[in-house]
Amino acid sequence: MLIDNGVFMLIMILVPVINLHGADRLVASIREDENVVTTVPDLSIVADTGPVCKYLLTSSDKEIPFDVQLTDQHIGSAIIRVKDGNNLDCTKSEYDLQVVAVRCGDETIRSEPVVLKVSVKDTNNHSPEFDNPWYSFTVNEGKIYDEIAVIKARDADCGNPYGQICDFEIANGLNDFPFSINNQGILRNIKPLNYSVAKSYILTVVAIDCGMRRSKSALITINVKETCIQGHTGFAERFNYVAGYGPRLIFPNVSTHICAQESECEVRSLRSAIKLNAGHVTNGCFRDTIFTNQTIQKCVLDSLPSKYYAKRFLNVVKFSTLAMNISKLRINIKLPNCKLSPDTIALLPSKTSFPEESSEAGMAFDGVSNVIIIPPGNVPAIIPDKFTLSFSMKHSRGTKDDQKNKKSILCESDEKGAIDMNRHHFSVYVRHCKLEVVLRREAGSKNEFRAAEWRWETPQICDNEWHSYSLLFNGVDDVNLMIDGSVFKSNERNPEILDDWPLHRTEPVVKNETRNWSVLARTSEYDGAVLQSGKTENHSAIECAHRCPEQLQYIGLDEIVNGQSITFSADQSTIVVKALTEQEISKMLRRISYVNSQKTPIPGHRSWTLSTTVECQNNKKLTLPQAKGYVFVQKETKPVLSLSGSVTLNVDQHAVKIGTPMISDIQISISQTEGEGEVKDVTSFYVLDYCKVHLKPSRDMDLEYFSSPASLIAALQIDFEHDKEGITLRGEESVNGYRDVLSKIHYFNTRPDTYSRRIYTVQCAMLKGQVLSNELMVPNPAVFLA
Repeated sequence: MLIDNGVFMLIMILVPVINLHGADRLVASIREDENVVTTVPDLSIVADTGPVCKYLLTSSDKEIPFDVQLTDQHIGSAIIRVKDGNNLDCTKSEYDLQVVAVRCGDETIRSEPVVLKVSVKDTNNHSPEFDNPWYSFTVNEGKIYDEIAVIKARDADCGNPYGQICDFEIANGLNDFPFSINNQGILRNIKPLNYSVAKSYILTVVAIDCGMRRSKSALITINVKETCIQGHTGFAERFNYVAGYGPRLIFPNVSTHICAQESECEVRSLRSAIKLNAGHVTNGCFRDTIFTNQTIQKCVLDSLPSKYYAKRFLNVVKFSTLAMNISKLRINIKLPNCKLSPDTIALLPSKTSFPEESSEAGMAFDGVSNVIIIPPGNVPAIIPDKFTLSFSMKHSRGTKDDQKNKKSILCESDEKGAIDMNRHHFSVYVRHCKLEVVLRREAGSKNEFRAAEWRWETPQICDNEWHSYSLLFNGVDDVNLMIDGSVFKSNERNPEILDDWPLHRTEPVVKNETRNWSVLARTSEYDGAVLQSGKTENHSAIECAHRCPEQLQYIGLDEIVNGQSITFSADQSTIVVKALTEQEISKMLRRISYVNSQKTPIPGHRSWTLSTTVECQNNKKLTLPQAKGYVFVQKETKPVLSLSGSVTLNVDQHAVKIGTPMISDIQISISQTEGEGEVKDVTSFYVLDYCKVHLKPSRDMDLEYFSSPASLIAALQIDFEHDKEGITLRGEESVNGYRDVLSKIHYFNTRPDTYSRRIYTVQCAMLKGQVLSNELMVPNPAVFLA
């Protein structure tokens, strides 16, 4: 260019050069949550190549989220920043840019482009997220799974570490929690699950990324599928029963299950049979097999007095002489009304004639010193054509010599003056383990050769167990034997029947008993015997009287619908129910109850079995596993008799002089504990025997006395007795009756100023005095001046 003096000078304008410090590019990095980019090396120009007024960024991308802020024009230092309104994300982890420096004063003068590579670094700014907020899985009980499910979670952060899931955690897991989950999200159970313990579990699970950031909770429901156990479930193998509490359900919660897939059975119908082995495990069912008048009173509506010598005779044919071997009388149980005929005579003494003995020990007789003689006036002299003789016997086999001798049970023979004839008109005895009966027709009967002797052979006679026998004579050509309530099945050879002529005539003599008894009779024991004359007892009545008092019952017969049925065995020891579905048969089984009508049953267990068969649609038959258990019969707990009322008494002298009630609010209650421990109010089921009202120390009978509600007492079965101690109310009467009387008893003192402090007590008793109440005490009642 031209300058002064015509001298031309050349001025060089330098192009900016970006200083790379020997590198071939600029490398920069920034975290996605930052605004300033860090470059290596720092952005600047080579010295003396400036000044620069700006940097330009270019890229193949449409949008560049950065701009450059110049801090020094001469050295070209600058800061690369994120543009306002732009957010970096690790999803765009790198930016390839070119940087150009622009010289001040002339924007056309620019540096050569330099490569700028910006890396965006991830931050842990996202929490993991589950695929679903709620999961549900089903597992079978009793099984340990290596993998129930794989739970997955995602993190919006990029790569390692923040974008990766490093762990899972069950947030509500306790020490004994049966589940675990590993860092891969594999959920498993670490112990077998039990449907009866828990039908489902709810798990709270969180995911944790490698930056330890936790997700929101996800809920996982684990449903436990009950394992199909074919058969019956939900019943207790032991069922407690307390005497006197009526029917109790055996299977209140039973369920019947059929595994259709495993069994390949589509149910058409089901049949369940429950069988009760009634009675004690060793003694069997304690039936009342003895026909005493006490038994008859429990089996009929009308009855005769239970005396040894019958006071009423209803056209019975009387024996002249009866001798019999007996043992003790056993306690009779309560039987249903079987309509046994009341027209019977007790041939044995009442229970009170013998001392208390064990039920297992019989009494032996030699037929001479301790036979029972029936006086001539109590029984007819002529053997009736029709009669029923019932007795109970326990007899052992003995030796062969023992078996040769007669063990007489009952006989009628000629009187003492004719003993050399030794003619038995009627005799029942055991010989050769046979029950034999001789019945000779009297002289004057039609002279025919007809049946006169019967010999039954059956194992019961010599098995040394108690059995009842009923001989039913409906004429010599129609004789039957019933043992333990069942008719003996006769055949051509059993019983053996021998014919004979009627007895021949003899000179009239006074008849008396014979004592032709063998000492070997001690190998037998006999119990109650009764005679029904002029007719034979109904078979059904005898069978009914021998039914076991322990039975199965069905509660809810009115609920039976089409397709269902119930069948009872004759003794109700077995019930068979039929239904179309598992649910129906289960409901029917829940209605089966056990009842024991004995007042004092033999304690112990009675076993039962439940057997079920299934008929399938394909005609296949399936047998379910048999269920077993037992009823444990317990003695009836004694009732508790309790008295309560005011225990303080403050009266003035005037009230004492004119009479004051002592315990007007007295309460009397009776409770009893059932088998399951439940206390039951049984006040209305019992009566009281007596109540005593005493003063301690004893009263002054000249000054002190009690008054009682006379009209009320007269209306009740209560007697009123005075003594020095106080008064006694006596007589079997209801609790309400006693309470009404006690609340109205007044105490009088004709000289109240002499009244001394004493204790007023009341005590009552029930069950023949076996149960006493607490002693209700009113200590130190105070009398003050009016």
